[in-house]
Amino acid sequence: MLERVRLSLLLAGTVLQSALFVGSVNAQDASDAPTASGEVTLDTIRVSPDAADRFDKHQGSADRAQSIYIAIEEIQRTDPQTLRDLFAGNASISVGGGIPTAQKVFVNGIDENNLAVSVDGVQQGNRIFHHTSTNYIDPALLKAVRVDPGVAPADAGFGALGGSIVYETVDVQDLLINDRNFGAFATLSYETNGNTFTESAAAYGRYQGFELLGFAKFANGDDYENGDGWEVPGTAAEFSSLLAKGAYETGTGYRFELSAQQIIDDALRPYRANIGGLNGTSATRVYDTTRRNFSFNFGKEEIEGLWNPKVVVGYSENSFKIPEPYDSESTGGTWTAKAENVFEISEGNTVTTGVDFISQTSDYSDPSEAYTEKVSNIGGYAQARLTPIDRLKVSFGGRADGNYFEGKDGTNLDNFGLSGNASAEVEVINGISVNAGYSNVFGGIDLEESFEYWRTWDYSNLDPVRSDNVTAGLKYENTGWFAGADVFNTRFWDYRDGASNVDFSSWGYKLSGGYNWGNGFVKLSYADTRLSLADSAFESYYLINIGAAVGQIISGEIAHTFNKYDLTLGATLDAALAYDGFVSAGYGTVDPYTVVSAYAEYKPEQYDFLSLRLEANNIFDQTYSDRATYGGEYDSITPLYEPGRSFRLMAKLRY
Repeated sequence: MLERVRLSLLLAGTVLQSALFVGSVNAQDASDAPTASGEVTLDTIRVSPDAADRFDKHQGSADRAQSIYIAIEEIQRTDPQTLRDLFAGNASISVGGGIPTAQKVFVNGIDENNLAVSVDGVQQGNRIFHHTSTNYIDPALLKAVRVDPGVAPADAGFGALGGSIVYETVDVQDLLINDRNFGAFATLSYETNGNTFTESAAAYGRYQGFELLGFAKFANGDDYENGDGWEVPGTAAEFSSLLAKGAYETGTGYRFELSAQQIIDDALRPYRANIGGLNGTSATRVYDTTRRNFSFNFGKEEIEGLWNPKVVVGYSENSFKIPEPYDSESTGGTWTAKAENVFEISEGNTVTTGVDFISQTSDYSDPSEAYTEKVSNIGGYAQARLTPIDRLKVSFGGRADGNYFEGKDGTNLDNFGLSGNASAEVEVINGISVNAGYSNVFGGIDLEESFEYWRTWDYSNLDPVRSDNVTAGLKYENTGWFAGADVFNTRFWDYRDGASNVDFSSWGYKLSGGYNWGNGFVKLSYADTRLSLADSAFESYYLINIGAAVGQIISGEIAHTFNKYDLTLGATLDAALAYDGFVSAGYGTVDPYTVVSAYAEYKPEQYDFLSLRLEANNIFDQTYSDRATYGGEYDSITPLYEPGRSFRLMAKLRY
């Protein structure tokens, strides 16, 4: 650890010297000089339930009425370190698992395995092991996220059974400041609970339409302690993240982009990565995990006229090696290809048509056996987004998919299915609108998790999965005030569970509201989500890969920027009420929890290249596991607890 501290301080010193030099040079640049009045001007805080970033060309359409956006301004403000941090403040999105290796995202209680998830347009979903994350991504790489809960449009991709999640990584233009063509930043942080040092750095630039970006991040530390002061085995940070991007944009608005990213987590983890212990023991073993994503994108930056093409080709991969006890290894890979065009008939009226192809392979091997499952899907789709009259927006579309599955014993199952969706939003009076949506989605036959391939399966009884989604909502926005109320119901039929099919449902509602006064905001959301299983006892074991019984969740945040002092102060609330959904299966009520955190960020005008941030997380030292974490109802399980009270200090230097 001492050597770690020395290296971190050396890096910090080097970066600080560079930044001070840059700062002195910039001080001579009249374009960066303070205003004549001496006033400090900081970025306005943008918070709105519909705040979309520029990456979404269909923002405001009817099928986006209930979409949840996390724009780059919010990501930069909250500085999320994990997926749980990224989605904090959205009560209908839960992230279970106290460490990145174990984190899974649940939308309206539905596991992300059952959503269409993409990173830079490349389909994800390489399911390996139910104790580990499926689609973990480093939030530091992101410029925007969009979540479509329940009803998703046809162009969201194949397999949008419970909605979709779209991740977009940062571009050069998202990072450059003061209209420069070249830039860089370096970040150093230290977290007291776990003695974790995190360093990251990036360099980027643009020249005559060409762009290049490189990013690297490393985190190392010790096991953290829960609120009771108990050291949680297997939670030490041992993490690296890399991103490289190159692009060229023509003078007519066409953009070519290549992206490659890699995340590695190689360390001792709980024996079952998402469970703290079993029957009073807390054994650990090595999980050597690698996640990669490669993409090529071509398209127009703006929709204009009848020719707005988009082409995506890419590959995503999850690789797991567990040396003990079986020397087992598994790799899940997905190839994606898509070509589409958006026809703009007139302002506010577009039709998107396209074709896509997905090929997934999942392998498992150890010294004594090896297995493989494969599935490919060819689809065609169309989605219309129209404004037939003032105050009314409609969106409707459909997909036709051919799904071709090959089991580990060579069994071939071919299926064809149609999917459809429709959404509408009506502005009743200025600032008040109502919306509703419905989708019926064909999902084919999915791959099972590869660490379960050792089981004996008879594929002859498998049927393709299908889902129904119904949503409705009310929104209010006026002079900074915003509020919303949404209801949802999702039903799955013939969901694959090994060699059999199961049916399940998720339903509930969400309430949200807040006020944005320009230099600050307050927001609060509450969601009540319920799940049910057909023909199975309702407990976490039978919800694996299906969803999480989260119950009633409350999320909130308040922040304000004091321009005079170059200071932003904020606080967050994360709470879950007591949950009695497992009582019918003979288990007790799951305990509630309330977690309060606060942060302060200082961006001095005199040294505009410097940012300092202090966080106090879990201030009241609550001992808890997130409601979406596995096994809260079992006496035999020690859940994977979240960190207790911790302080994090971060310094960022940028040019």
